[in-house]
Amino acid sequence: MEILRRTVRQVISTNSWFYKSCAAAVDFASIIRRCGLGTYFKLSRAQQPKNQGGAPLSLSFDNLLHPIIIRPGTDDAQTIINNIVREEWGNFQPDQEPVWMIDGGAYIGDSTAYFLSRFPTLRVIALEPDTLTFQTMAKNLEPYENRVRIINSGLYTHEGKVHFQSGQTAGSIAADGDSEIAVTTLEALLAGDSISRLDILKLDIEGAEEVIFSESPEKWLKQVEWLIIEFHSDQGESTISRILRQNGFTMRQYRSVWYCHNGAFQSNGHPSDR
Repeated sequence: MEILRRTVRQVISTNSWFYKSCAAAVDFASIIRRCGLGTYFKLSRAQQPKNQGGAPLSLSFDNLLHPIIIRPGTDDAQTIINNIVREEWGNFQPDQEPVWMIDGGAYIGDSTAYFLSRFPTLRVIALEPDTLTFQTMAKNLEPYENRVRIINSGLYTHEGKVHFQSGQTAGSIAADGDSEIAVTTLEALLAGDSISRLDILKLDIEGAEEVIFSESPEKWLKQVEWLIIEFHSDQGESTISRILRQNGFTMRQYRSVWYCHNGAFQSNGHPSDR
């Protein structure tokens, strides 16, 4: 299915009516199969821009320990479809039970909640720079108690303040941004919790990943077992892929996400023993 999807994307524009119709049909089938008709209608209504500002919706899923709140008329519903229903970030199996994860670009806490529900021994540091989105994330992750530490901050090459352009899932660090946000570094986070081995590093930080990888990534890469990343430019993909392979990582793609393992994959896509 993934090979077919990539082939179709090469032939048909993702902005075309036909592609969008097919994508909507796949979403419909995925939601109905996993969650039922009621959840499909809730997610469908929540995707409509005219409903922005409406009362938050609370949804339950069989792969989450607790219900999750979404904001109608925002990117939240599509994010839930991708990350909870279709499990876009979960297409891998660690070779041992993970203990530590950093979620860079945690948005409303959906991926953090997914990993905390999937791995009972996991603890997560979840970062989200946008203040309004962070407030929703805080509500969604409160039931997980001391298994998660939430930080209203972005990831960058230094600690301090930078300009930020808000935009829900597309919010990004930008020199002409409309607000200022706090930023921190991976090195500071690892040192602050005395983490010698980071089992999972998830990065969905809208282009800042390329900047982070330009500043001596070998200082912290050796501590990372799995890097799960979404690239936001061809240049970023090329640069980061080269650095990862130079540092012993192997890579494979599932949908828009790259799974990068500090070691080799087995033929079934799982990591081999090292």
